[in-house]
Amino acid sequence: MLKGYTKVLSILLIASFLVNAITIYGLIIAFRQNSTLRKQIEDLLVQNENFTKSITDLLKEIENLRSQVEYYRSQLEQYLFTSQITSESAALTGKSRINLVAVKAVYKDPFYVNYEGVILGCRIELREGSGRVLVNTVPYIGIDLQASAQIATSVARNITGRDLSNTDIIITIEAKEETQVVDGPSAGAAMTIAIIAAIKGDNLSDKVFITGTVSTDGTIGKVGGVAEKAEAAALAGGEIFLVPKGQEVVTTYRRVERRIGIITIVTWELVKISLEDYLQEKGYKIMVRGVSDIIEAYRYFISPLS
Repeated sequence: MLKGYTKVLSILLIASFLVNAITIYGLIIAFRQNSTLRKQIEDLLVQNENFTKSITDLLKEIENLRSQVEYYRSQLEQYLFTSQITSESAALTGKSRINLVAVKAVYKDPFYVNYEGVILGCRIELREGSGRVLVNTVPYIGIDLQASAQIATSVARNITGRDLSNTDIIITIEAKEETQVVDGPSAGAAMTIAIIAAIKGDNLSDKVFITGTVSTDGTIGKVGGVAEKAEAAALAGGEIFLVPKGQEVVTTYRRVERRIGIITIVTWELVKISLEDYLQEKGYKIMVRGVSDIIEAYRYFISPLS
């Protein structure tokens, strides 16, 4: 009888061992599959974050291109019919300097590009000549400023009332290194202000920065990359950053993390924020002001604290 119980217990122990072994094996397989699945999910989340960032950069590039297309389209007809001053007058001489803010393309690899603000120097020199507008870039910066320079000259002439038919205007754009700037028209407002200063003999504050296109009637038009340019101006020691009226508020992307169990999901959400608040969040202290035209903007450069 005892032997029979012993045999039954032995069989039960063996069966229990086998069941436990099978269970443990199943758990090991499930754990491995779960680890593999979790790794796949994490990889997908990383890919999604990179993809979202790429979309963000593409949207910024589209914004820059759209602003340039709108600018050139709006200027074409006006510039063709702009009245020309032909009366003879004495040649003017003068010099001025202003900082330009632009956006440059930074290529991380062949498939990924980032956009950053960059500061360029702009020197204006007036010489006796025949009314030419000459643009020189040192070194190569990847943009054509000739159209903006012609309009800037026309606006400066109209505002000052001075005949420039016997004066050559030499515009020299200086960068610390060769770079790929992507938004030429946005330098129009700054160049106009610098030409006016050279004509009038005014000194321009180097603590004031501006971005914006210029129209033949002197109004300042919208541009892309305002947030990136504002950061560059703040880093360069700027105290006032002038933007086209209406662009004091910017659209940007804010990183948002959400946890689902052990997994962290990262998304980039589109938000609107005051440009000045945006800069303060990044640790910069710089005033942002919207301006409608060149005359309004010029006052900030000659009397920045008034």
